[in-house]
This record gives sequence, structure tokens and C-alpha cells, in this order.
Amino acid sequence: MFQTKILLPRAWEKLASCFRREDGSVTIEAVIIMPLLAAFYCATFVWFDAYRQKTLVMKASYAVSDVLSRQEEVDEPFLDNMRDVLDYMIPSNAAPKMRISLINSVHDSDGESIYTVVWSYGPNGMNDLTQADIDADSSWIPLMGDDDNVVVTETAVLYQPIFRVGIEDKVYRNTIVTRPRFHPTLAKADEPDTSTDFEDEDDHGDGSQIGSEDGSDTGGESTGNGNVGGSGAT
Repeated sequence: MFQTKILLPRAWEKLASCFRREDGSVTIEAVIIMPLLAAFYCATFVWFDAYRQKTLVMKASYAVSDVLSRQEEVDEPFLDNMRDVLDYMIPSNAAPKMRISLINSVHDSDGESIYTVVWSYGPNGMNDLTQADIDADSSWIPLMGDDDNVVVTETAVLYQPIFRVGIEDKVYRNTIVTRPRFHPTLAKADEPDTSTDFEDEDDHGDGSQIGSEDGSDTGGESTGNGNVGGSGAT
């Protein structure tokens, strides 16, 4: 017991003296600390760059969505130019992918929304949004009024970090849903009009007989003219 009381203060004194010593080797200290500093610097750079890229993708997506919401009619060359704008705003080694869609909502007798893909276009090879996709999952679509239309802008950008310090390759995805600002809908000029094909098929014989055979067919004629809303019911 007496020896323990003597050895403990001496051991503590020896340990404390090690911390008080100011002599050492700069080379050894540099070998120990430089890898830690380099790893910390690389991690800080990568994490900052990842958040910067994510913010750029979001801002560019909102910018493209805002431009589209102000249009009355677009065509594929216009949408291709929007893809180029997105590519210019997002500096990335991988080309950004984009998909533009117009979705219509019609309320049934129970007040439930029935969503219909009026048209969809992927300027750089991104698969078009299909009706099956909407039927499978429509939870991401916000509440819409009866016979309302929204423009959906979807973007996907691959981010590849320079250093592997906790962040792997990942895809930043954004889905922006915007109502047309100045017009009830956003028409696509080169989209095939199914109502025209239907009328042409019936008019192949004699178009004047459609109304003359039965006066009730007048309502059917108006359904053909408003096929954008009618396609939502189907």
C-alpha cells in the first residue's frame, strides 16, 4: 500500500512532463498531421461542392419551369432549347436529363381527382411520362381543381464527387409542378390531335350526315372538339 502511494504520484509526474515538453521533430509531426489535414480539406471541398451542385440543379429546374408556365404553346424545338438552357445553367460532366409533361385533373362524382397525361416529352432521351406511371403512383401530384392543368418539369443530374470522402455518385432529382400563369393550358404544337383523327375517320363517308341523322349527335360533336378534357376521362 505504501509503495502504491509513492509510485502513483511519480507516474503522474512523468506523464505530465511529457505534455509539458516542447522539444520534438517537425518532420514526424508533419507526417502525422498532414494526412489528417489533407483529408479534412478534401472532405470540406466535396461536401460544399455537393450542396452547391444540388442548389444549382434546383434553381435551374425552377427557372425552366417558370419559363414554360408563361407559354401558351410549345413545340419540340422549343423544349430542346429548354434542355440547352438547363445544360448551360448546370456545369456538370454528365448531361442533365429533363422531361416536360402536362397533366389534366378531372373530378369524378365522389370528388376524387382523375389525372391524365395530356402530353409528355423528354428532350434528351428521358422516357416520356405515361398514363400507367400516373395510375401507379399519383401521390406526388398536388391537389388540383376540376378540369385544371399543371406543367410538370422533371430534372435529373448525375453528381460525381472528385474525392471519395463519404459521398458516392448520386443523382439529384427535382420535380416542379406549376400551373400555367396566363393561359388555361400549355399546348404542344406537334402533339397529334386524336380528336381530329376521330372526326376525319367519321367524315370519310359524309361528314354532314353526323348531325343530320340524329340531332342528339350535336353533343357528341362538342365532345370531339374538347378532346383534351375528354381524354382525361378515359
